[in-house]
Amino acid sequence: MSTSEPPEPPDSFRKDPAGQDPAGQDPAGQDPFGQGAGQDRPGQPPYGQEPPGQQPPYGRPPGEQPPGGTYGQPPYGQMPPPPGGYDTGFNAGPVLAGSGRRFLARLVDLLVYLAFSCAIGLAFVGTDPDDVDFGKQAGAGAVATVLYFLYEGFMLNNNGQTLGKMATKIRVVRVADGGPVQGSPAWTRAGVFALPLVVPCAGIVFFVVNCLWHLWDQPWQQCLHDKAAKTTVIRV
Repeated sequence: MSTSEPPEPPDSFRKDPAGQDPAGQDPAGQDPFGQGAGQDRPGQPPYGQEPPGQQPPYGRPPGEQPPGGTYGQPPYGQMPPPPGGYDTGFNAGPVLAGSGRRFLARLVDLLVYLAFSCAIGLAFVGTDPDDVDFGKQAGAGAVATVLYFLYEGFMLNNNGQTLGKMATKIRVVRVADGGPVQGSPAWTRAGVFALPLVVPCAGIVFFVVNCLWHLWDQPWQQCLHDKAAKTTVIRV
């Protein structure tokens, strides 16, 4: 009986210095990546889920509202769509009326004012061109201006449109929420626009500056009477 040690096993069964056999299995039967078949490492979530407390790489963070704001509400700082004037393009919402439409609407309403002036002038002054009374003419102009103020205030209070705005398909709305201008906004707007014309000379200067103001005003393209009433004009 020999006391020598048994021969070493063949090379094909030898294990590498790390304790793993050449086939990639460690003594515990685990795969070379340290995970057992069908088992996860302790503390790691199942496949396809993010670790607790970590935000996903894509998507919206938890608790954040969608870009459109709360359901049914527009984003902060954006005027909500009024009953008309919608743009079906990329930036859906109310479309501000262009200068051409607004000037054309004023031209139509100016004809209404001239009609009032002629009617009142005939009643105050008469048809005799030689009988010129500047006091009567001034009185006739003031009465015509007040009548136009009542006309514009009533029309805006009704549906936000004068005859000129109906013809050019534009409407006056509130800046705050795009709603109708019934009540105080309608009469404030009409008063700031029309009543200064009662003042000779200065009233005409204010009228011209007021009508041109929206050309450089941003962002709502408001005239001075719009600013006083907190309104703007949109397409319908």
